[in-house]
Amino acid sequence: MSTLRYLAATTVLYTALTAVLTYPQVLHLTDTVHDDGDPLLNAWALAWVAHQLPRAPAHLFDANIFYPERRTLAFSETLLVPAAIAAPLRWIGVGPLLVYNLVFLSGFIVSGAGVALLVRSLTGSGGAGVVAGLVFAFLPYRIDHYPHLQLQQTQCLPFAFWAFHRLLRTNRLKDGVLFGLFTAGQVLSCMYYGLFLVPYMAIVCGALLMASRTMNTQRLAALALAAAITLVAVVPVGRAYLGARRVVGERSAEEVANGSAKWWNYLGPPEANLLYGGVLERFAKGERRLFPGFVAMGLAAAGLWGLVRAPRANAEDRRVVLAYALGLVLAFDLSLGFNGISYPLLYEHVLPFRGLRIPARMGIIVGFSLAVLAGFGAARVIGSRRRRVVVALAVLMLLEYASKPLDLRQISTAPPASYADAIRDRADSPTAALFEFPASARDDPTYMYFSTFHWQHLVNGYSGFFPPSYDRVLNAMRNFPDAASFEAIKSHGARYLVVHGERLFGDRYERLIPELDKRNDLTLVSRRPFPGPGEVDEVSLYRVLYDDVR
Repeated sequence: MSTLRYLAATTVLYTALTAVLTYPQVLHLTDTVHDDGDPLLNAWALAWVAHQLPRAPAHLFDANIFYPERRTLAFSETLLVPAAIAAPLRWIGVGPLLVYNLVFLSGFIVSGAGVALLVRSLTGSGGAGVVAGLVFAFLPYRIDHYPHLQLQQTQCLPFAFWAFHRLLRTNRLKDGVLFGLFTAGQVLSCMYYGLFLVPYMAIVCGALLMASRTMNTQRLAALALAAAITLVAVVPVGRAYLGARRVVGERSAEEVANGSAKWWNYLGPPEANLLYGGVLERFAKGERRLFPGFVAMGLAAAGLWGLVRAPRANAEDRRVVLAYALGLVLAFDLSLGFNGISYPLLYEHVLPFRGLRIPARMGIIVGFSLAVLAGFGAARVIGSRRRRVVVALAVLMLLEYASKPLDLRQISTAPPASYADAIRDRADSPTAALFEFPASARDDPTYMYFSTFHWQHLVNGYSGFFPPSYDRVLNAMRNFPDAASFEAIKSHGARYLVVHGERLFGDRYERLIPELDKRNDLTLVSRRPFPGPGEVDEVSLYRVLYDDVR
């Protein structure tokens, strides 16, 4: 079977399996996400990149949140590559939630197909590739991080290593280009994994280069081209992140320690895991549920045993298995964070690592290493009994990875009409700044999602980091609508105040509205019905008046 046909066949297979293992997500792609927090943040990020790229790409990082701060897209994951790939869907009118869910599910599908292709190219066994792809596509880690789109974005990772192995075989510039593009693509898909990739590639690729004992001019040129492509693509984004760091700071040692795994977390599955969720729950802590499956670990052990037992004729396989085994050890140690050896050194001496809160997320790279090693183990186990053994291994693995149906949150596919009222009210004036109340980490992701329908500036925002200026606004809102709260709103240049009765509880909205209506620095623009979780299905829009324009 040709490479393209194999890639197409595995993509179809993993698409079908993803639909089953993430059920019922496939039935509600247009109007549901896991919850109304991080998924809405990431739906907004995908939509922002699609909105801004054709209009003002030089200001791509100056997103419309935390107004008037700059480079606010870099306060969290930018998702540049998946957003750029999905942008044409937004341009033809596909809704932000459908785009989000397609990108989200592609993390399972394409990652699995990529590992299958990589392992097939290394072992010569298509069946072993399928088994290895199952490991990486459906790691329980992915279910544990179901709300985190960015942590599913591993599509480019296996293709980068596939291209690297091709480069070692051919020394062609073409393969250097592919290696550079896929490496840059992974960095620009998830900065967490991009940073993790640097030491991991240094170990794995470095070991393979040294083992090959060949460094001719062609290979050097191909590697240099790959490095140049990666740097050209990544440096501008890195500068934006460093600029954002000057505003939002870095992660404290205490935060990093809390996000550091312990070895026994690799026995901890997500709560939703059907087989082990209850049995092994004592090993599962917070974002440190890193269980990769006993079948995967057993196959990886078989692959490593092959390293010991392989005859001299399989020297190439021995080198590859050893390189990925070294990568596995490094990835495992890095995932331990401050409980390990290498991460404290990186935190102390490599500035970007101070922006990472949860070293345990290196567990995905542990999973990738296990997948490759499991592929070698599967190739040994399968032998000449191909189809039957492949099916048996796949069934056992999928039983371990199966989860209970996850709860989904239905999200409105249309925003309140109040935003259209604000746009009509501002007429030909420049883009306006809105402040939306109530303001909190519970509410702001919803306002960001709504902004994908109007793209006005928001004083509000939700992200991985919060600028001090917005923290001060939130503190001032404690006694809203007192003088301090309005001073904070006006200090950010808010032109409109949007009061969401559908997000207020008890009689808060009924008590608040008379106070706002009698203020002489507010003018009511509209009051519109809109359903929501609060007590009153109504949104009130006010124009904010300033002393110099009354």
